Amino acid sequence: MAYAELCDRFNDGHFLHHVPEVDFKNDGSVMKTAHRVAADGWEVDLSLWQDAATCGPCHPGSDSH
Repeated sequence: MAYAELCDRFNDGHFLHHVPEVDFKNDGSVMKTAHRVAADGWEVDLSLWQDAATCGPCHPGSDSH
C-alpha cells in the first residue's frame, strides 16, 4: 500500500515494476541500500531487509515474487 502511494505521488500515478534481468548476486547491495534509505531519514526495519539480502528472483526477468 505504501509503495503504491509513493508511485502515485512520485511517478505520476504509475506503478513502477521491478523485474531484474540479471542473476541475483549476494554482494551486500540490499543492506547497503537499506542503510542509505535510513540515512536519508526514512524509518527502516532492518530485519526485513536482512531477510531479503539473500533473496533473488526465482526466475530472473520475471516478477515471481
